[in-house]
Amino acid sequence: MLNKLRIGLLVGLMLLAGLSMNLVEAGDRVLTNNSGTDSSIWYVSGEQTLVMNGFDLTPLGLQLPATIDRVSIAVDTAVPGTLIDVVVYQDGNGGSPVDAVLVGQKQVDITQAGVFTVVFDTPLQITQPVVWVGFYLPVDFKFLADKSGSSVLTYWGWTPSARFDLAQLSSASVFGPADGSAPVNLNMNGIARITAEITGAAGSSDATAQTIDPATGLITQVSAPVPAEIFVMRQYAGCETLQWDTEDVGITLKDSIDLICKEIWPGFAPASPAGYTRMQLLYDLTIYTDEGVFAGELSAPVTHCIEANPADIDRAVVGVAYGTPRKWEILPSVRFGNVVCAEVKRGGGLSYFVPGG
Repeated sequence: MLNKLRIGLLVGLMLLAGLSMNLVEAGDRVLTNNSGTDSSIWYVSGEQTLVMNGFDLTPLGLQLPATIDRVSIAVDTAVPGTLIDVVVYQDGNGGSPVDAVLVGQKQVDITQAGVFTVVFDTPLQITQPVVWVGFYLPVDFKFLADKSGSSVLTYWGWTPSARFDLAQLSSASVFGPADGSAPVNLNMNGIARITAEITGAAGSSDATAQTIDPATGLITQVSAPVPAEIFVMRQYAGCETLQWDTEDVGITLKDSIDLICKEIWPGFAPASPAGYTRMQLLYDLTIYTDEGVFAGELSAPVTHCIEANPADIDRAVVGVAYGTPRKWEILPSVRFGNVVCAEVKRGGGLSYFVPGG
């Protein structure tokens, strides 16, 4: 199963501040199969229908058991007053989820358009490498689907004129992927915008944790445990080696900001922080609110990835310069292939550094 690794450095930032993660808060990782910014609208007609997405946890390097505390769906048109079942399954053998085991269920009333998030009263424990997250939707409900990616990752299920047993997916009269194949015979040409947030067990080989060199006290990069396909990243028009996370802006921050980047003369850069050397042309990142004013510190970070030179990629870390006068802050950074990524919460100068001279 193909899955996209979503970058999340929240844990690293909290560790840096000496805090701990409470498992009832948002999960460390966002599970998503979406890879594009364009959406199509899909609707439920005829029968109450289960729509769900599958996620392979293996590439994430999470140590099981893990916990899922919240799931989301992008809604175009709701059906207020109708209870909707939200379900999470786990599967030990992959492939079709027809034999997946139900691990959690909750009923909600979705009343309006937008990204609707369901928080489970008790985080759901996941012990198997594949999870499926679904919504049993009423007739006339409309949801959004990414126009890119393989539709085999979204499954539909229903029983004509009846409700099937959500604890036994095999009880659905029609159940299968939305890739045009039988028995669903529906080709979404994309993937439902259904996501989940997951936290790995303590001691997980999680690429979100930052490391500090005990000899120097300097923040050093973490290398992702597996290759990552960072489909949600988009390159800036004015900053050719810098990318930003479209889902952080479009989903997490609900399109409430605009990002502008330009390349500026390196002579404008403040002095490098002690122990680090700046290795790249200087970028200037400006963040505006949707009212057109400068944004201060964001309520949630936006992942940024810089393509580093091959000679630097094994050591590179991201830095952001802000304040009056501007000073650099080195951010917990994760390497994915030829890019190094960090969570950015404010505008300012942006570049990458290597420890030492």
